[in-house]
Amino acid sequence: MQESNEATRFLIVLLVVTLMTGALVLVVKSDYRINDNVLSNLEYYPHIKLDKGTD
Repeated sequence: MQESNEATRFLIVLLVVTLMTGALVLVVKSDYRINDNVLSNLEYYPHIKLDKGTD
């Protein structure tokens, strides 16, 4: 039972750290914005059409 609690605690801490790291990347790196990603992916997915209202 103790091992299960430690594994659960580890996964929760890992999830929190991952979410915080992702949020930090979104704040610090301006490359990770929806418009920039849509523009960079147009050549990879030319058959996908998006409305201009995505922001």
